[in-house]
Amino acid sequence: MALSELQMLVDDLAARLNAPTVLEDHDQRVVVYSSHNGGPIDDVRRDSILRRQASREVREWFQGFGIFRAKEPLRIPSHPELGILGRLCAPVRFRGRLMGYLFLIDDEQRLGSTDEAVVTQAEEHAGVLLYEEELAQRLSASIMSSLLGPSAELRENAAQQLLEQGLATEDAPHSVVYLRPADLALHALPELIGEVLWELGRRRGHGELLRVARQDHGVLLVRVADMPAGVRGDGSLRLTTDRAARLVACEARDMLSVRLGGARVIAGIGDPQRHLTSAVVSYRQALLAARVAVSVASVGDVAAWEGLGAFRALVQLPPGERCDSCLDPRLDKLLHADGDLAATVETYLDLGGDAGRTAEQLNVHRATLYYRLNKAQQLTGANLRDGNDRLALHLSFKLARLIERYPSS
Repeated sequence: MALSELQMLVDDLAARLNAPTVLEDHDQRVVVYSSHNGGPIDDVRRDSILRRQASREVREWFQGFGIFRAKEPLRIPSHPELGILGRLCAPVRFRGRLMGYLFLIDDEQRLGSTDEAVVTQAEEHAGVLLYEEELAQRLSASIMSSLLGPSAELRENAAQQLLEQGLATEDAPHSVVYLRPADLALHALPELIGEVLWELGRRRGHGELLRVARQDHGVLLVRVADMPAGVRGDGSLRLTTDRAARLVACEARDMLSVRLGGARVIAGIGDPQRHLTSAVVSYRQALLAARVAVSVASVGDVAAWEGLGAFRALVQLPPGERCDSCLDPRLDKLLHADGDLAATVETYLDLGGDAGRTAEQLNVHRATLYYRLNKAQQLTGANLRDGNDRLALHLSFKLARLIERYPSS
């Protein structure tokens, strides 16, 4: 609600003063901006709207005039080299605390003292709304942490709070999206994840997308369409991964990747859950799906739990030595063999023992394929016509990829 009020406030201010207006938060990230009605605009306004934040050089130019310390509207002169037109900047505060800034393009300095009084009145109102929005975000993050925590009682309380505040709909299915970079050692990771979730929430609305940023990952709770895909053994509906959850996952993944300079980012999607108190189930599934995607590139960077096949079981094996001991010992001989034996056998198993499709995918003659398969059988002692041997090797290939004993593909 606060965001829509802020939009109306900025649009009204821009129309009354005939000056393009932008409201930024205290980190100079765009919150809302007025529509363009023919007034002057510059490169900075265009870039800020597209990227949701001005460049470092532009921010430093504004900061150089003391906008952090300002208590009243102040003038920011033009800077042609940076594409900046002159502006009136009004610091937005709530009880003395800096909440953000109102920037009005006024290169010709048309706005006088009467206009500045109008701006001051608007910034006071904006300060209250930004503070209310901040409180709502903090409360939402706290509730989300409880909803995904280990305590059943706290999960019940959190679900009830979401329903009472109108942030969730009773019995509407929700999916969890788990967002993380492939490399968790990247610089300033918690801050960047928080910024991405903040921006995504602004784009989609706080009531539509609940989220919480954690130390090395972000979590999004997405309300999805009710799409029954069958019935489980206990009679409950089985829901498929919803398009809305996938779109949110892709958008969040792309945004964080850009913030990390193009680094690989993973999004895991848990199965939709009918009740909010079961969101923790979707959260665990999304976490495990992301873990698979990190190690197995063929799964893709956006991995849904429902589509992981055998990896759903393998990723839940205990880590470390106990997981390593689950590998069939015959696999080791293939992984250390010269040539393309391992890739040939894995492809053959992936394609259900179809020699024609395997030879086509590997781009080899059938005679070459049969030669490699026979060589693999002689090396390992496995019988690739035996269902048990094939299953043991096939699962071991997938587990080896998951624990990074076998190069990802």
